[in-house]
Amino acid sequence: MTMSAGLRDLLTNFQFVRIWLVGIFSGVARWLEMLVAGVYAFDTTGSPFLVALLVILRMLPLVAFGSIVGTFADRLSPKIFMCVTMFGAMLVSGTVFVLFLTGHDSYWLVAFASFVSGLVWTTDMPLRRRMLGDVAGMARVAQAMSLDAATNNATRMLGPLFGGLIYQWQGASGAYMLSAVLYAACVAILLFVSARLVNAGALRPASRALDDLRAGFAYVARNHDVLRIMLVTIIFNLWGFPFLAMIPVVGRDELQVSASIIGGLTALEGGGAFLGSLIIAARVRIPSYRRLYYFGLLGYLFAAFTAGWMVDVVPMALALVVVGLCASGFSTMQSTLIYTVAPPEMRGRLFGVLVICIGSGLIGFANIGLMGEWFGGSAAMRIVAAEGLVPLLIIGFGWRQLWARGTYDKGGVTTVT
Repeated sequence: MTMSAGLRDLLTNFQFVRIWLVGIFSGVARWLEMLVAGVYAFDTTGSPFLVALLVILRMLPLVAFGSIVGTFADRLSPKIFMCVTMFGAMLVSGTVFVLFLTGHDSYWLVAFASFVSGLVWTTDMPLRRRMLGDVAGMARVAQAMSLDAATNNATRMLGPLFGGLIYQWQGASGAYMLSAVLYAACVAILLFVSARLVNAGALRPASRALDDLRAGFAYVARNHDVLRIMLVTIIFNLWGFPFLAMIPVVGRDELQVSASIIGGLTALEGGGAFLGSLIIAARVRIPSYRRLYYFGLLGYLFAAFTAGWMVDVVPMALALVVVGLCASGFSTMQSTLIYTVAPPEMRGRLFGVLVICIGSGLIGFANIGLMGEWFGGSAAMRIVAAEGLVPLLIIGFGWRQLWARGTYDKGGVTTVT
């Protein structure tokens, strides 16, 4: 089966398309809010650390509840779970819109909304992406995850772009109104998703969440390949992803541009990632999922370090496109690797562990926030990227499956030819 035929099959599967659309709408809302919250926070407080704190609050639920969502994903209806979280996000965004409209806006109101958005984000890996994999089946899971990663990267482009334009035109209130509408669309779409998915028939019997969490971490500890996959995710969230928090700071403080230009710059990073994901999705065969995953992050950190030296809008824009292109390899392969290397009965738990690894960004955003407070936004970009390169290189040298010659990935498993 060619890639084009596989994509055609996926896009004619109504269950897949509905779950995919939920990812698109919720992704646009998430990245729109992140951009608007960052610009609003810097305009209101002038503090790079308080800008980073909003992203910390957004990621806090990943650490606090990621394992719980992952373990319940193996035994409860993902449709109901996601409906509840999306409906809650709709109510909060709508409330924030009304309070802003009536002049009751504040930094801490935006902080609370960021935390709730993080709760919704917690359900994406163990619930929505798992549902995508179940619908697609093992034969098309790489195509499904590549397509989903491509559109997720597109939301990283569209969300900041819309957010910057709306912030300049209507202020933060207009952005939160659009966010509430997008979450409402997610709820409406989820109502038409079947409660029974391809591989969801064998729901596990109830057991203690702590036991499931231990089992997930024990599996990771035993399997050195999976351990390195998780460690690369931790490095991205400690020293890669926090880079984005400094774009509003650099834009306002050093480049001295408007909110719409800041949104456009942030959108270029997402646009580069979207383009890269489309290139990956169009490939008939990817020689190694792990190499794309690892070297994508390596290139990302080098490009982020370079972006920290850019002092004009055009060079910064070009650097951000390169950052996004590199990010596409990492983001496309992250879910694909976890889904394909995990036994079916462990997928929910390993996605839960993955969410916790993503939650390590709490420390990363605190780090870059302090660096920005002490040394400025551009210097913070350079310092944090350099910090991440060291452990990434160390992990790469010891990763046997990454360097094995004459290998290809079939269903995520590295095989010698």
